[in-house]
Amino acid sequence: MRNALFLLCLIGLSACQQATTESLPGYVEGDYVRIATPVAGYLRELAVSEGQQIRRGQPLFRLESDETLNNQRAAAATLKKTQAQAADLSKGKRSEEIAALKAQLSSAQAALRFSEQELNRQRRLRQQGFSNQAALDQAASSQSQAEGKVHDLNAQLALAAQAARDDLRDAAQADVTAATAQAEHADWLQAQTHPVSPVDATVEETLYRLGEWIPAGSPVITLLPPDAVKVRFYLPEALLSTVKYGQSITVNCDGCKSALPARISFIASSAEYTPPVIYSKENRAKLVFMIEAKPLNASAFPLHPGQPVAVTLR
Repeated sequence: MRNALFLLCLIGLSACQQATTESLPGYVEGDYVRIATPVAGYLRELAVSEGQQIRRGQPLFRLESDETLNNQRAAAATLKKTQAQAADLSKGKRSEEIAALKAQLSSAQAALRFSEQELNRQRRLRQQGFSNQAALDQAASSQSQAEGKVHDLNAQLALAAQAARDDLRDAAQADVTAATAQAEHADWLQAQTHPVSPVDATVEETLYRLGEWIPAGSPVITLLPPDAVKVRFYLPEALLSTVKYGQSITVNCDGCKSALPARISFIASSAEYTPPVIYSKENRAKLVFMIEAKPLNASAFPLHPGQPVAVTLR
C-alpha cells in the first residue's frame, strides 16, 4: 500500500501529501575527499588503513620518484650557482688581481720615467746637433705611450675596487629570483610525494597496493570527513512548495534508537522523473551490507553512505 502511495507521489498526485509527510524514503550520501598527487611514482609506504580515523596533518602515503628528486637537486644547484654569480658581481676584483695590477702599474711608471729621461736627452742632443729629428720623434712617442700605459693601469685599479654595472647586477638578481622560484617548485613537488591529510576524516578506501606505479593525478586514498555525510531523498512535485532551504527534518533508519535531526541544505532547481535508487521497507529488508565495526565518536553522525533511511518532514 505504501509502495503504491509512493509511486503516486512521484508522478505528482496531491492526494499523497498526507502519506509522504509521514515518511519519505532516502539514503545517506557522502562528499568524499580523494587524495592524489601531481607527480608519478611507486607506492613505497601506506601509512593508513581503511576504516581508520585520522587527524588533519597526519601522513597518508609515500611515493618514490627519482625524477622529482633529481629535479629538486638540479634546481638547488642552479640556485646556488646564480647566487654565487650575483655575489661576485656585487664585489670588486680579488686581492690577487689588484696586486697584479699594482705590479704592472709600478713597472709602467718606471718605464715612463725612463722614457721621459730619454726624451730630455734627445732634445739636448738635437739642440747640440748630435741627433736627428727622427730620434727625437721616437723618444717623444715612447714617452707618450708610457704615459698612456700608466693612465690605463690607474683606471683599471680604480675600476677593480668597484662592483659590476647596475644593469649586470639587476640581471644577475633576476636570475636568482627565477632560480629561487624553480627551487621552491621542485621542493613542493618533492613534498607531494608524501602528502598529509587536509582534514580530520575516516579512511574510506585505499586504491593502490604497495609497489604499484601511481600515475600523476590519480587518487590514492579516499577520505570521508565527518561533516561530509548528508541525507538525500526525493520529494514529489506536489510537495515542493512545502519545503524551504534551512528547514528542519528528522531522519530514521533501521536500528536507530531515535530520530536524528537534520536540516535541508540543497533543493534542486530541475525535476527528475525517477531517482537513481529508492529503498522501500519491503526491498530494504532484503538488502545486505558488509559491516566493519570500528569505535565511533559519539558526537559523529552515526549513519554511513549507502545506508537507507526514512525522512520525516515534520
